[in-house]
Amino acid sequence: MNLPWIERLGDWNPQLLRELKGHLKNRNLLIAVSISLLTQFLLLTYLYEQAHYSFWESLFSTLNWILPLILLLAGVYMLITDLGKEERRGTLNFIRLSPQSSQSILIGKMLGVPIIVYLGVALAVPLHLWTAISAGVPFIFILSFYLLIGAGCCFFYTAALLYAFLGGFQAWAGTFLSFVFAWPLLQILNFAMDLVRSKDFDLTSINIYSLQWFHLPLGSVVLAEGFIMLNFGLWTYWIWQALNRRFSNANATLISKKQSYWITGCFEVLLIGFCLQNNVLNPARTSDYGFLSLLTLVFEIINLLWFVGLIAALSPHRQSLQTWARYRRERVSKRRGFWKSDLVQDLIWGEKSPAVVAVAINLGIKTAVWGAWILSWPANSEKMQAILGLILSLNWILIYAVIVQSLLFMKTDKRSLWASMTVTALIAFPPVFFGLLSMPFYKNPGVWLLTAFPLMAVKEASVITVFMVILGQWSAMTLLSLQLRRQMRLAGVSASKALFAK
Repeated sequence: MNLPWIERLGDWNPQLLRELKGHLKNRNLLIAVSISLLTQFLLLTYLYEQAHYSFWESLFSTLNWILPLILLLAGVYMLITDLGKEERRGTLNFIRLSPQSSQSILIGKMLGVPIIVYLGVALAVPLHLWTAISAGVPFIFILSFYLLIGAGCCFFYTAALLYAFLGGFQAWAGTFLSFVFAWPLLQILNFAMDLVRSKDFDLTSINIYSLQWFHLPLGSVVLAEGFIMLNFGLWTYWIWQALNRRFSNANATLISKKQSYWITGCFEVLLIGFCLQNNVLNPARTSDYGFLSLLTLVFEIINLLWFVGLIAALSPHRQSLQTWARYRRERVSKRRGFWKSDLVQDLIWGEKSPAVVAVAINLGIKTAVWGAWILSWPANSEKMQAILGLILSLNWILIYAVIVQSLLFMKTDKRSLWASMTVTALIAFPPVFFGLLSMPFYKNPGVWLLTAFPLMAVKEASVITVFMVILGQWSAMTLLSLQLRRQMRLAGVSASKALFAK
């Protein structure tokens, strides 16, 4: 299909022109238009027969679910499938070598690959607008709904491209993950739509209305939408940065160490904001330790998952580590202060250096944020228990980081699989094992301190037991770090000998 406007788009983005020419076939256009119009007709017919008294409201609510789901799920599926085809044909590396910037290529993919989906949904927008007006929904709210869906598509499409570049060409798996994460968002959006249409609904009758973030009431529709848009924009930006790195260099770590510090800061600020309430949900005003410990445990589990992902994103593989080890061995060291020494600077900022120090700095950012919040608690004894729990959790994450880095230095091709399986086993096996043996944390706190969730058992354990576990963690960390250092030194020697032998 050759149209003048398509050719003009090609001057702006050649990759977009390539995708449009590949997907805007007469057959594809006919199928998209037919399915869209037929679906609208069947939906109108069915709902008219089923809901005479609230026809427009029912149709509006149904379209609120169907249109976003089609955009998100079909778009994600098509993007992952398209990149899988490019990889199998060998054209993906050819695209990488083109003179276009990575941003231009990726934007072309996002706009061009799901073009048939865009067309089908666009044909249903007039019906959606008409039902919204007939249902009494303000136009400004409909506009904000479209903006949220657009921001959500940008987020999920960017994540889908990153998923594909990480080797996840199973489109069904990526689509399912998108559905899992998109479903709560659609629930919130449709709930907000119901509130706008309802004239007698009391917002204060639901607990979520009292929820605040840094004292800002998220029960306000305007602030809630702004909060969602802010998060979509923020995390789309960071995923885009990782996507650009991965597209330009398939062997690079997902994010740089510098980026990780900013990302962790954003994530921890986002989480801690929910703990800063100015109402009945304010954790710092309660004397119920159970509530405080439960809240802290929930956020610690979220942080554990976050740092496991961060370790995977930051840890370089064998070839990069070997190159860095040889570089360190051959480089002439200059006498400087500790913080300005080449080794320290490499460990903090270097692209190919081990990730353990960077993970420790990220943990320091997390500890600073949550430690400040814990210090605002009313009871001193509870503060100490929570801080000890944070230290235990921090130590376990550092141990996982050293183990992962050591396993990624293995010669086997399955080192990533070994690393992921080992960390998963270390996190999941102990709690499951103790549960099967009927050893709850409140009866056997000592052994639960050895799991990835020590905060559950800190209150029940004695101070001596806690400090013994911390000492054991530091000992294990020291031994593992020495082993990793030995691996690095031997790799540097071997690589240098091999280089000089050529």
